[in-house]
Amino acid sequence: MTTTVVTLTLIVGVLTFAAGAFLAAEVATRILRRREREISEERKKLNAAWKYLREVYGVKKPTRR
Repeated sequence: MTTTVVTLTLIVGVLTFAAGAFLAAEVATRILRRREREISEERKKLNAAWKYLREVYGVKKPTRR
């Protein structure tokens, strides 16, 4: 009887842990995708701004040395 209770408790604990790990991974993936989307939008805006500055004012991007 005691062995059965301990075994069931362990099984429930392992399943709960696995479900929690899965949910944590899903949340992390969503956060990373959101950040990637935001960075992509920011890059589009910056590229458009540089394109405008180059076309209108002849500004060049600073080079890294």
